[in-house]
Amino acid sequence: MKKRLLFTGFCVVLICGICLGMSSCGEKAPYQGLNLDDYLKVPEYKGLEIEPYEIKVTDADVLERVQQGLQSAGKDQKLKKGDELEEGDTAKIDYEGKIDGKAFENGSAKDFDLELGSDTFIDGFEDGLIGKKVGEKVSLNLKFPKDYGKAEYAGKDVVFDVTIKSATRKDVPEYTEEYVKKNTDYKSKAEYEKNLRKQIKSEKEEQAKNEQRTSLWSDLLAETKVSKYPETELKAYKEVYSKQIDSMAEQYGMERSELLKQYYGTDDEKKVDALIEDSAKGLIKQEMLVEYIADKEKLTYTDKDKEALIENIKQQGYDDESVKEYTGRTMDEYAHINLQYKNVIDFLMENAVEKKKK
Repeated sequence: MKKRLLFTGFCVVLICGICLGMSSCGEKAPYQGLNLDDYLKVPEYKGLEIEPYEIKVTDADVLERVQQGLQSAGKDQKLKKGDELEEGDTAKIDYEGKIDGKAFENGSAKDFDLELGSDTFIDGFEDGLIGKKVGEKVSLNLKFPKDYGKAEYAGKDVVFDVTIKSATRKDVPEYTEEYVKKNTDYKSKAEYEKNLRKQIKSEKEEQAKNEQRTSLWSDLLAETKVSKYPETELKAYKEVYSKQIDSMAEQYGMERSELLKQYYGTDDEKKVDALIEDSAKGLIKQEMLVEYIADKEKLTYTDKDKEALIENIKQQGYDDESVKEYTGRTMDEYAHINLQYKNVIDFLMENAVEKKKK
């Protein structure tokens, strides 16, 4: 199932594309013509402080990466009838769940492949199969968690009758010089581990920089004040959020009120409308701040940048119609705000200063 673009976190990937200001192709944008100084009070954004970072790669980090490689290189071996299951095995099972002796909706399945230890089922289900044998029938007396998504099942006792039909276990190779030569591009364990250490360091550096970027944006956003919100954009976003709730309810076979209780803790439409408005305002505030800085600093992108991003979005399975459905905006608008967000964050980072170590 595709992720819904509108509900993605702004600081990780800017999600909803109201285009503000001039785009590279000269298209008219919803906020075009607005003086954002009338809407925002933005503090000084050059010279913002960021936390310094220090990267350490431990032997344990390298060993963990080695083990991941071994697991990937392992071959699935079919277990025999009577073999005991272990954590990490994949069991093919039939199961039927009953509450008060009666089967319930979506509580049964046949030929289900379950990796033990994956936390796919409620607590106790997978642990209850560890140590059991292939071909065995097992009854698991469990309890649904109190915060379970389906309110009618939450906190209730449940019995699952499970038949372990077959199972496979990953045959993990031994970590040797021969393994390295056969499965990697390196000639020795020492050379392989040196490269892993380099990769891990690079990944940790990227993660640390992303944390700096996220923190920088959050701090600036918190200090930025909004004097008013453009009514057109506010109304548009509220409609998009509301339609997404209806769409999700239909997708999951739920009533709108039921979905509202699950996601918002209430089915009071007035309260939900207020929550939706807060979400819309938060998004618009961020978009306006992006465009404010982009305009002040003359930040732009090329048609080639835009085409590349749109191609990437489409490769993830989103076409013009789905982007319009999920965000209420066109593909061009969606790409525009993402590109400008990246430009703004890059600019803020380039002009930031590291805090002095205490």
